[in-house]
Amino acid sequence: MRKDFIMFKNVAVLLIFSVVAITSAQNKRIVQDISNNNWKLWLDPMAQWQNDVLFTPPVDVKKIPVNIPRGGWQALQKGESKAVHLPATVEEFHWGWNKNAFGVSGNYLGISWFTTEVKVPLSMKGKRIVLHFESVRFRAEVFVNEKLAGYDLINGTPFDVDITDYVTVGKSNAVAVRITDPNGNFDWRDSSNYMWGDYRTNPTHGFGGITGKVSLVATDHVFINDIFIKNKPDVNEIDAEISLTNNTSAAFKGNVLLEVREKKSGKPVWEKSFPVEAVTGDNTPLSFSIKIDNANLWDVDHPNLYVFKASLKNDKEVKDVAEKKFGFRWFEVKEVNGDKQFYLNNKRIVVRTAISWGFWPINGIAPSDELAKKQISDAKAVGLNMLNFHRTIGQTNVLDYADEMGLLYYQEPGGNQYPANQFNPKNELEKKQSDFYFAARDEKFFRMIKRDRSHPSLVIYNMHNERGAEPQKKDSLQMLAGHKLDPTRIMTYNSSNGPIKTGIDPRFKLHLLPYSNRFYNCGWFDQHHAGGPGVYHDNLYSNPKKYAKFTDNKEEIVYYGEEGAIGTPPRLQLIRDEILKKSKNIGWESDDYLKWYDAYDTFLKKNDFQKSFPNVDSLTRQMGNVSFYYQGRTIENVRINNTIDGYAVNGWESMKLENHSGIVDNYRNLKGDADLIARYNKPLYVAVKLTNKVLSVKDTTVVDFFIVNEKDIKGAFDLKVKATNNKKETVWTKTIPVTVTGGTTYGELLSAKNNFAPETEGYTMITAELVSKDNRVIATGADELFAVKLNKEKIASNIMVADTTGIVGKYFDSEKINFKNYKSGNPSGNCLVIGDFKPQQTGNPLVTDLLEWVNNGNTIVVINDIDIWATYFAKKEAADYRGFKTLGTSWYGGNYFVKETKWFDGLPQSCVFNWEYQCFATYNKNRVGLRMFNGETVVGCVSDHKQEVYSALTVMPHGHGKIIFCALDVFSCIKENELLKKAEGDGENASMKTFNVSAKNKANIIGQQLLLNLLK
Repeated sequence: MRKDFIMFKNVAVLLIFSVVAITSAQNKRIVQDISNNNWKLWLDPMAQWQNDVLFTPPVDVKKIPVNIPRGGWQALQKGESKAVHLPATVEEFHWGWNKNAFGVSGNYLGISWFTTEVKVPLSMKGKRIVLHFESVRFRAEVFVNEKLAGYDLINGTPFDVDITDYVTVGKSNAVAVRITDPNGNFDWRDSSNYMWGDYRTNPTHGFGGITGKVSLVATDHVFINDIFIKNKPDVNEIDAEISLTNNTSAAFKGNVLLEVREKKSGKPVWEKSFPVEAVTGDNTPLSFSIKIDNANLWDVDHPNLYVFKASLKNDKEVKDVAEKKFGFRWFEVKEVNGDKQFYLNNKRIVVRTAISWGFWPINGIAPSDELAKKQISDAKAVGLNMLNFHRTIGQTNVLDYADEMGLLYYQEPGGNQYPANQFNPKNELEKKQSDFYFAARDEKFFRMIKRDRSHPSLVIYNMHNERGAEPQKKDSLQMLAGHKLDPTRIMTYNSSNGPIKTGIDPRFKLHLLPYSNRFYNCGWFDQHHAGGPGVYHDNLYSNPKKYAKFTDNKEEIVYYGEEGAIGTPPRLQLIRDEILKKSKNIGWESDDYLKWYDAYDTFLKKNDFQKSFPNVDSLTRQMGNVSFYYQGRTIENVRINNTIDGYAVNGWESMKLENHSGIVDNYRNLKGDADLIARYNKPLYVAVKLTNKVLSVKDTTVVDFFIVNEKDIKGAFDLKVKATNNKKETVWTKTIPVTVTGGTTYGELLSAKNNFAPETEGYTMITAELVSKDNRVIATGADELFAVKLNKEKIASNIMVADTTGIVGKYFDSEKINFKNYKSGNPSGNCLVIGDFKPQQTGNPLVTDLLEWVNNGNTIVVINDIDIWATYFAKKEAADYRGFKTLGTSWYGGNYFVKETKWFDGLPQSCVFNWEYQCFATYNKNRVGLRMFNGETVVGCVSDHKQEVYSALTVMPHGHGKIIFCALDVFSCIKENELLKKAEGDGENASMKTFNVSAKNKANIIGQQLLLNLLK
């Protein structure tokens, strides 16, 4: 009997518990993700939209036009459609809908419909039911059971559509979303307003669709509509703000149970209940201070997360439960000994970031969770501690992974600019345009802030990028309104190129600091030098007071917000593999990438480059290393400076048409070897800086040593230095007593003016070890140089020179090379070098004096006027030449690569031109590729996203002789060149001021040796 009673009692308790749980569940919110429903995408290309009246929030759907499918609702069932899951865009499935997928031609403008069936469960009966959209682009008209229920055109932001009165609970309900894509960009520019009829619209990327997840959410009519976790300077303390909405006619009285637990372990760390009241409508946020004495702080190395839970109760009835993930952290500006610096959790941090334009593969605009995670892991792999949402609003899943994996974020809303001369409208049309635009841009900015303000990873908001106008009153009001929504973060007006004034300069420096409404017009120095030099070169470091990025401006935060674009191709082979796994007919870039890959693959196979580059990926990865090496060494300059507070690589992702300077391609494949950047982002190492990495044997380079020290190493040490040549022989050693300061001195000179002269040709590695007095190695570092022993052996015995400038002859004289000048007719020697010289025999005969001479076993070497001479020989049917391509620069880019060949004896071979070939690869040189379809290509080259490979050096057999077409800028290696003068702050061309253009530039020895090799 006793046993039976105990069993009955336990069952009764279980039944009671089950009833309570069910009752509670009935009152809690219910969230049903319908993104993976079977949605259909249907195009309505003939529908009219161009002259619609547009509405900004709040929108009363009962007062706006209702646009049903052309042909009626039945057309959605009869028309041709695609099965999709969300997020999805038209461009993902219909790029090239007009039979032209090239470039931007395949974009779709106009109306599309996304439809699905949603069963609303009986458990939602009596509740407030909404459709929650993470984002759409551009305009969404939301229909439920063929009735207009919602309207929104604040693209990229979340919004809710209350469908309580439109659905039938317990049955399947038809959801149809009419998307209008009126315009948009496929590059980085967000400063130009796009017109939609009479309206100026917020410029964004030109993809149309449902660009985020969609959920069906049911809550009680009294519910928690928002939670904001406000971080504070007391880093283990937060203020939790809870916003309540009461959709009933009676005031609500109850209590809210607040709980905090560790996200990873689930361990509860804090709990307290508070009485609350809510009047009808949206209520003023309630604030609760929470302090955890031993909180595990969030930072980039220790991304400790907590979960805040709020349970809204009325008596014993749970009305709603909501949670928010957060971290204990504080990001701020401090002034230390007159130097303004960034601090994270009371420790100095120098931010290293990259600008991400917000392009993604497949659908163009919305990352899968897998890609979002890959974005963060890539940034961590190269040692960055931040990324930027640049000129475009970011995505929630990216920030979620940044929170979880430890990466800071800087965010711009994108498209926040408006023409300065339109701020004060002069007529009714201008007023209509400005009223609409400002309402839309403000709503977008405020939604972005409310969406993202609890993410510990997000630390800075910036309003505009490269805004050319001074801040207007409306800009300041927008900043203050945004700062009221989130007073915990730094907010800046602009990140820009152009000349910055010393002292007060609102256009460049206007900013707000956490928990302060005071505007500062100085103290923040952010200047862009977006264009890179093409390759790392020796003039980027000259001495401890003269190097790229050197500054002594301690009075302001110094943040270089867009730096050093060097374009390189994507990892085409990896992308091709991904495309073919899914379908070559899906994705806005697929057609272009497949053709791009085929062009590279065909070239390698056809021109005998596979011994040097076994496949396309081996080639593109080495090209990526060109940019990686430059950025790594420039980041090193930033860190040894000890005054610079932030540096942003231009840029993060590349896509098919632009922004080829990305560290990753659009599929988030690292474009080069991660270590080439990561080694210079380490928290502790010895920076070895050479004034000359390319020079002649027995010439001298100066070696300076710095320490990068974020580990508070301090005291007296020995710096042990050695040099090792390519035969593994130690050729130089030195021990230098040094002192390390530590603390917030993150970059410090240890030793300067150490001379080293290589005795052997090829590579020499110079290494350094910081050794403690008890003989422990504390830090290491290295750099390498390449030395050339000029080799004139076996050059032609009887050289002639055709050059009206005398530059070639002057160089030959300096090297004691005998030659004769050529004027016209049949050359008398066995090798003719053509510099600045035009063809003399321009008639029609296919056989000329020169060709007859070559046919007899002689050689022509063309090193200048390359197009003129290639065209000349093409007309004589000696060269299958079809024009040239000027190689791209900066974010377009262009790269050279050489196979294994006798023509490059004594020089690096089977490689892409990197710092060793700075005499050819920098952007100030004459960089062209030849469309040459006969002869042997020795050096290939590519440019931007062109689906072809060119020749930069072709050896053309002709009879018993040969013609060598050298498009490499050999001429610049033997003459004085003019330094291009650019204005201070000319971001695109800033790198043009950095070059050593003298003929005495030691790195020119590479080009000089190549010239001699071509004479052999």
